[in-house]
Amino acid sequence: MSTLWVDRDFQGLSKTSDSGGYRYYWNRWGATNDVFSSMRAWGQGDRGHAFAFEHIDFNGRFAALNVESGASSWWSYFGSSFNDVVSSSLLVVRAPSDILVPLRQQVAPTFASMFDAQTAGTQLSREGDPRVYGTFFPGHDADRVFMTIDQDLNVAIDTWPDYSANVKYDVEFYLSGGKLHGYARWSHVWVESGIFSGDVHDAIAPRLHAAKGDITSAIEAQLAVFADMNFSDTYLLPGPQPDMARFGYFAAHDDDICLAVVPA
Repeated sequence: MSTLWVDRDFQGLSKTSDSGGYRYYWNRWGATNDVFSSMRAWGQGDRGHAFAFEHIDFNGRFAALNVESGASSWWSYFGSSFNDVVSSSLLVVRAPSDILVPLRQQVAPTFASMFDAQTAGTQLSREGDPRVYGTFFPGHDADRVFMTIDQDLNVAIDTWPDYSANVKYDVEFYLSGGKLHGYARWSHVWVESGIFSGDVHDAIAPRLHAAKGDITSAIEAQLAVFADMNFSDTYLLPGPQPDMARFGYFAAHDDDICLAVVPA
């Protein structure tokens, strides 16, 4: 359970979230966003985390609290750099015996190498490194959580300035027969506006969407390390791996994402 207050030191109007026995509990704060200054969380039976995000869809910077079973932790004041910015919040209840795996360092280099190999000699190239982060209950699939691979692109055009573009892949982790699997469920392609944006989109989108199959195969190959293990649950934590020895921390949603698996 966690509570947010509009004033420092747990004063003023408050909003409380209770997981109610669920793995996740979330709020988009709507009209009451950008007003909170302090937060407290309680571990009622299980350890877990409370996250307060600066943006409405559980992204951007966040303040986090770590709580052990039966304990409490708090931010009596978020500080001037995070005061009055919270727009959404997320509770994640942890399993006692879970294993956490930070994903960015595993996924980003594999994706970059695969993408570069498949686009070598074409007019399509990466701009910077891929970002790997959590996407929680998005509008296009509001009942699921994903690891998102987010890559900026450059599209070279003959006799015309290059176009900026982007592709995102939403990867779902799930269990089947106790075995861990990953599946690239969604892909999203964007091209900057301009006289040729429609033509550019039509030229690059089919290939980028079709790459979901290759990404699924690559994720499955990386998950082979767990092939001899059986699991009872899997879930995701936003940001870098939390240190339960600390009461809390500040981070950003695209710093990393952690896969949690619960041995059966």
